[in-house]
Amino acid sequence: MGNYVVGIDAGTMGVRCVIFDLKGNEVSSAYFETPTFYPKPGWVEQDANDVIALAYKSVATALSKSNVDASEIISISFTNQRTTWAPIDKDGKFLHNMFIWQDQRGAEIFPWARAQLEKYGMTEMDLYNRCGHPLGSVECGTKAFWFRINMPELYEKTWKMVTPHAMLAYAFGADDWYDEEDDANWWLVTNCDTFEFDQELCDIFEMDIDKYPRNMKAGTPIGAVTEDVAEKTGLAVGTPLFVGSGDQQCGAAGVGNSGTPGLGSVCLGTAGLCIGYSKTPVRDPNGKCHVLGHPAGGYTMEGHASAAASSFRWLRNAISQFEMTVSELSDIDIYDIMTAIAFKAPIGSKGTIFLPWLAGANCPNYNDEARGALVGMTLGTTKAEILRAAMEGICFEMKEMLAALKDAGFAEFKILRITGGAARSKLWNQMQADIYGCRVETADAPEATALGAAMIGAVGAGVFKNLYEAAEHMVHVKDSYEPIPENVARYNEVYKMFRACYKGLAESGFSEIYEFQNK
Repeated sequence: MGNYVVGIDAGTMGVRCVIFDLKGNEVSSAYFETPTFYPKPGWVEQDANDVIALAYKSVATALSKSNVDASEIISISFTNQRTTWAPIDKDGKFLHNMFIWQDQRGAEIFPWARAQLEKYGMTEMDLYNRCGHPLGSVECGTKAFWFRINMPELYEKTWKMVTPHAMLAYAFGADDWYDEEDDANWWLVTNCDTFEFDQELCDIFEMDIDKYPRNMKAGTPIGAVTEDVAEKTGLAVGTPLFVGSGDQQCGAAGVGNSGTPGLGSVCLGTAGLCIGYSKTPVRDPNGKCHVLGHPAGGYTMEGHASAAASSFRWLRNAISQFEMTVSELSDIDIYDIMTAIAFKAPIGSKGTIFLPWLAGANCPNYNDEARGALVGMTLGTTKAEILRAAMEGICFEMKEMLAALKDAGFAEFKILRITGGAARSKLWNQMQADIYGCRVETADAPEATALGAAMIGAVGAGVFKNLYEAAEHMVHVKDSYEPIPENVARYNEVYKMFRACYKGLAESGFSEIYEFQNK
């Protein structure tokens, strides 16, 4: 048996291939950014062909940088940005760009969807209890409903609606367009206990059940690398391919969140997420938290933020051009420069509050009209205070979601494992411990999402019995941060102001801005 496993991660910002050994050490990696298109306000798309080409390129580059013999790779598994999909015809040709998860056009059909539910004697809470999701614009289901209604000719030509997982699996040699079942519920026409498509829900939303993808359990073998793919990537012909899982489930698995009591995980990446694990089916009695599958078996309950660290990236582009130049000349990471500047400001940023809803508000507020805002600025406000306010605002949104998970019945987490780009910052990690009020840990795996996918492949290949055993061998805690009591008290005070700012704009302001932007 070989000694290496590969995780391929088709994320929002780009595609990454990481080669790991069986102790979880990163041997080699490569990453390439994916172009994103914004045809109209609230519309966000990517070209599926770009994703596939970059996946081939990332694998070829990672292999060429390593000393790994391709024949020593025992498994390849996939992970991807979730609630993202594209239509294909019977020949596998993409009929439209991918509707990625940040795309908000699904919100346009909310009135129709609610009317359909009412017509069939169902409420939105009934829908939630059936499929595990509230009616939201992030869900690929509402995007698919919009597609059928607004692009009927393309919908009729559509053979299957496929996710990046299915695209990559097929592109690398799978014998069908296999999707992973852990994220099937995003379609809003699936039973969230069984992950099977529900004919009644398809009827309610007037969708053809046959157009949905074929869902498989994580770790299921689905084929092997073909000669054509081997030529493009340097992989060995016949290298086994295994079903993976969504990026956030893989990220949770990659930091050991696969059933350890009292352990949860938080991702501060392009999106923000808080994730708890349950062995048995779960529901949020408030209908706010999402229910999905976990590659270890069982279920996750999650809260989602649509922007999170994307907000910090926006500030990089908007007000940090000088720092970007310094980064280029000094080879110091731009975000390290920005966080160092931010921490020159005190806790609370002297009353400057950043609302991070640059892509609308998801859990627990569910307000697609919400927009980003800076509140409390004066003539004396500095860049440091703006940057720190952004970091704090992003964490406050995570704090809201942790509270929603607690309200849904999860016990308070004693430890939160942190993933995403923000986890690279010790300053930001301490801030998270102080704002969440519990211990925060980082894993010694900068690319936890790809690691989680690789771990699934290792289980599929028979190296480990399950993901829990895989975590014992491949997941290692790197740093731990304890909350500082005086900081916790100060942040709780600022959090009240954050909530008050949202409440005020939600009552008057957001709607008017939304209407103006969408004229």
